[in-house]
Amino acid sequence: MLRRIYKLRLKNSNVFVRHSSQVSENVITKDTNSVVNAESLEAEDYSLAKPAKSVLEPLDEDISHVSTYLKPTFNIAAYVNKSDTLQQLLKLGVDFHRIEKKNVDCISFILGLKFDDIKEHIVFLRDLGLETEDIARHISKNPQLLKEDLANLKVRINYLEYKKFTGEMITRIIQANPFLICFSTQKIDEQLGFFQKQFHLSGNEVRLVAVKCPKLITTSTDHVKLKLFTLKEEMGFVDEELKSLILSKPIIFTKGQERILKTFEFVHKTMNIPLERILDEPGILMCRQKRVMERHMFLEKLGKVQYDPKKPNYVSLTTLVSGSDSYFCTEVAKSSVQAYNAFLKSL
Repeated sequence: MLRRIYKLRLKNSNVFVRHSSQVSENVITKDTNSVVNAESLEAEDYSLAKPAKSVLEPLDEDISHVSTYLKPTFNIAAYVNKSDTLQQLLKLGVDFHRIEKKNVDCISFILGLKFDDIKEHIVFLRDLGLETEDIARHISKNPQLLKEDLANLKVRINYLEYKKFTGEMITRIIQANPFLICFSTQKIDEQLGFFQKQFHLSGNEVRLVAVKCPKLITTSTDHVKLKLFTLKEEMGFVDEELKSLILSKPIIFTKGQERILKTFEFVHKTMNIPLERILDEPGILMCRQKRVMERHMFLEKLGKVQYDPKKPNYVSLTTLVSGSDSYFCTEVAKSSVQAYNAFLKSL
């Protein structure tokens, strides 16, 4: 084996480059403790080896083509001037930035679209009663819609009509949930059937829940089951009360259980609000625990905690958490924003 050792001095350290005719790479050894000369190493025959190029010498070859690997990206805006389809979508109000951020996999598909491929989709949505801004929001949030076969979209609307959803109901549902229309009729039927069976709902009640919270129809049933477990086992609600909850505030079943559980525990255990009162005003569960705590403690400091509707100076749970801080301070606490802010700083 033929090797050659070179010493390079880099600032306060000594660097040795060993070149081997049997090794395809240069190995750099750094020794900061002592200076070692090539002559002090074991004598070997270096006469046949060509001097290795110093790492400090400039390169003669062009390496401008070498760069760090980057994942391919797209910028729709760069193609707008070249694409009639993109120009039409832009006029419609489609948010390309959102698509690039949330649905990057759809970008290449959108760039390959012809406007004739999608104009019927736009007409279809307009015929459902959606306004221009609604259509733009739908495409921005769910560009997969443009991949759907138009005949399949019509079949899904026909299914809802068959299930006795009125035109107004369908408009409201599609308007509020851009993803529902991409669910197959079988999947929509399974989702509606799950809620009807799980909560013992009538047909009218299923339609009421769907219109009140269209997002719930496409929420994972596993997520809903986890929420049911929390409401039943950790909060103590029974089946009849759960039915009351989904009819009055179905959006609760789309939220994370940890956040709702924290609010519930403060309202029920610290504020001593019974389950019956929470059922009367379930919106309290949608509020952040921090907001409930701060306002409750401020009323407590002022001696104005009164949540019993049968007694004077009653403060409803809805009133407690609704409105701006200014409204709460002046109209509910009968105090000032300055006093409230000073109180919050003292916590």
